[in-house]
Amino acid sequence: MAAAFAALVSLQNNLRLIDNHPNHTFPFEEKQIDFLSDNVSFLINFMKSYNYSHGARRGTAEALEMRIARAAQVAEDVIESHMVDQIRCGKTRSFRFLLDLHKATQGMDYMRRKALIVSSQSGLLEPSTDSSIAAVAAQSTPLLTSSMVGFDDILNKLLVLLARGPLSRRVIPIQGMGGIGKTTLALNAFKHPYVVQHFDVCLWATISQEYSIHKILSQLLTCLRGSTSGTVDVVRERLYKSLFGLRYLIVLDDMWDLKAWDDMNVKSLFPDTNIGSRVVVTTRLADVAYRLGDYVNRIAMDVLDEDNSWHLFCQNAFAEQQGCCPPELEETAKKIVARCKGLPLAIVVVGGHLRKSPTALAYWENAAQSILYTTGIDDQCLNVLSLSYRYLPAHLKPCFLLLGAFPEDEKIHAGMFLNFGSLKDL
Repeated sequence: MAAAFAALVSLQNNLRLIDNHPNHTFPFEEKQIDFLSDNVSFLINFMKSYNYSHGARRGTAEALEMRIARAAQVAEDVIESHMVDQIRCGKTRSFRFLLDLHKATQGMDYMRRKALIVSSQSGLLEPSTDSSIAAVAAQSTPLLTSSMVGFDDILNKLLVLLARGPLSRRVIPIQGMGGIGKTTLALNAFKHPYVVQHFDVCLWATISQEYSIHKILSQLLTCLRGSTSGTVDVVRERLYKSLFGLRYLIVLDDMWDLKAWDDMNVKSLFPDTNIGSRVVVTTRLADVAYRLGDYVNRIAMDVLDEDNSWHLFCQNAFAEQQGCCPPELEETAKKIVARCKGLPLAIVVVGGHLRKSPTALAYWENAAQSILYTTGIDDQCLNVLSLSYRYLPAHLKPCFLLLGAFPEDEKIHAGMFLNFGSLKDL
């Protein structure tokens, strides 16, 4: 849990401020503060050394982390309140403060002893090394190659729809559940050498659930290196004029409802000059796909079959072994693949994690237990993707959660966070 680690680090920083304060006149009980600092340091190291692969005992670990977070927050409240009193009011030591400090110190000491007991009983603690589990999100980039496992036929169909057929502007919807590979399919076609040569310009914009027409138009104009200043009407006219007379390919990725399509007013936005222009739309919703394209032009994506699921998993999990699964891991690996239910994103995420993980059979069996059976594909996808968070090093979890403050699909400039410590490690 990121909250526990963040609370411990925050408490540790406040304890350091006591020694670094220029006046250094705080009448703290030094022995209690030193004792508290030792417990905080121990628990921080404990959090960093978690072995989170033990799915069957994860509930115990999470409950312990919640208690650690609470104890750290209580201790920090005591320290901060007294520091404020000293700085602002010059108050001297009070019996109430000493009592609160004693309780907070005892609470942290109890959590230290509890952590030792839990780690010795369940094997949750392992030595922390540089080769420990790395962030799955950094290991499991979606397939961006010219070959998509299990979807070669669909990619070929999309290429034909893009390059052949009527010269009038054609809309091609790609529909399928989240994580099925819609964006990857569109990106493979978008970057295909044949497509790049066939079209005069190829533009890409991401829609998402919460969208802005001005932002969508700006994404497209940026690809053309055009100015994005002005009102929506001004930008719309500028884009239309820039595209007029060109054979263009435009990808509108992740459209959630028909309102976005209607608000864009595509007929007046993308000129139809009968030279073979195409608009590709990726969406999870069947009704959006039906509205935008007829049966011949629609592409519906389904989950991978057993053979292709296994091939995709081996390609990601055993890249260093040329995609060959060691015999001793095959049975467990196939169990893991089966629990991904043919969802490409889930298979890639799990395979990317296991590629950098220990090859011990016990570790792989614990990984299989971490992937729980669920009733719905969307739940299964979230369950698997949660591994990306659970296996992050403890010091990166608060940084990862900080990124949640940004809107979906927003670009984040790394320079903004140079002073946020380990955030740059993400």
